[in-house]
Amino acid sequence: MYELRELSDHYYGLYLVLALTLLSALKLVNPWRLNSMMCFWVEIGKIEELNKPFNLSKMVSILTFVLRSLIFGLVVRVFQNKSFHISSFDQEVLYYGGGFMIFWVLKTFLEGGFMSFFRRQEVFFKIIHIRTLKKEKLTFFYGCLLFGLAFSGFGEIPSIVFALGYSLIVMAIHLNLIKLYFKHLNVMPVYIILYICASEIAPLWIVLHILKF
Repeated sequence: MYELRELSDHYYGLYLVLALTLLSALKLVNPWRLNSMMCFWVEIGKIEELNKPFNLSKMVSILTFVLRSLIFGLVVRVFQNKSFHISSFDQEVLYYGGGFMIFWVLKTFLEGGFMSFFRRQEVFFKIIHIRTLKKEKLTFFYGCLLFGLAFSGFGEIPSIVFALGYSLIVMAIHLNLIKLYFKHLNVMPVYIILYICASEIAPLWIVLHILKF
């Protein structure tokens, strides 16, 4: 049993309790969502999800959103320090996680407004939901690695590979769903291309430049 000690150096115990609490609450509130996330090797049925009745409240999960933010903050911390060990669990993780939450909320709000112009919000949010389910699987897998390897840690090169692997998989998830935009949004391709550039590529470019400083 891990004991909460030396909290001035790291907050591993607190972050572990937070992650387990989120997973336990998700088990009570939405067991299907938890099972989908934990079975990260199972592919999402895109057609099934697109054909389901639109229900935004069921698509949105605050618990998984917070968990995704937490793991995102940890990965960014690993990328920033170019090393990973138990001291990586610190206050900076909350800073990056909070930034992720604010950015994602604003981005989704703007995207929803953009799609409302074409009256394609329902289809758009269904595609976002499919993308979110895939990212939740990635979150669970990387979360297990981060918490499981916290005491052993790894050096500079494995840390960079670890963070880049996360980034590349996220990028692959986005690229893999681009075809759904063209197939189901039913708007002019030029608008979809502009949306992808403004919503997918530009934010990534901005984040990379911010991390340099």
